[in-house]
Amino acid sequence: MTRGSNAEADLMNDQNHLAELKIQLDASHPGHILPPAMLVTDMVIEIGCGAGQTLIAAYNDRVTFGLDVDPDALRLGRSLTQNVRFVCGKAEALPYRDEQFDMVLARASIPYFNMRASLREMRRVLRPGGTVWMTLHPVAVCWTAAKIGNYKGKMFFAYICLNTVIFHLWQRQFPLLGRYESFQTESGITRALRRLGFVDISVTRRAHFLVTAKAPQRRFSNACFGDNRNLCHL
Repeated sequence: MTRGSNAEADLMNDQNHLAELKIQLDASHPGHILPPAMLVTDMVIEIGCGAGQTLIAAYNDRVTFGLDVDPDALRLGRSLTQNVRFVCGKAEALPYRDEQFDMVLARASIPYFNMRASLREMRRVLRPGGTVWMTLHPVAVCWTAAKIGNYKGKMFFAYICLNTVIFHLWQRQFPLLGRYESFQTESGITRALRRLGFVDISVTRRAHFLVTAKAPQRRFSNACFGDNRNLCHL
């Protein structure tokens, strides 16, 4: 790829991120969807944040965290806001401590990750009672892209279908040329979350394929509530 074509691709990516930000700021747009309101003191991170479109639209009144593998998207994000702490990294190995966040977001990004590894990491960094909020890809999204693509696009769609079936049946995936992609089923994502101990799992299929779940609260034994009021968890 030439320097000129690289610049054109970067410009197109920037335009796509800015168009998505515009959608997230416009509640009347059919593609608009935002996570629920959170307390200003709550810690929020988005995995696969792009330029931080969702964080800017939903939580611009506090400092939040955004992680993405695309340094150019993060560069654009830093030019748009000072309230997001952007980090370049992978969802499968989050560079954050255990139980750091009250909310973990993944808007349309989970389909491009190793789902088992990334969901495990999301569970690890969530505080007890914390929420994971994700939008996923139904089959229609991938099929639409395949229909307008060339034969290579149709071959890649076949890989996506196979990966989806493997994940649905056995909760596993395999990469192709270092990339992951799949669409999701309700039962497949529900079983994946349950295996990791998530509770209060909700799947909504309307304009968006929305999944929410919570990390369980800690349980306390009666012996932990003595005269000294010290707490210990099981």
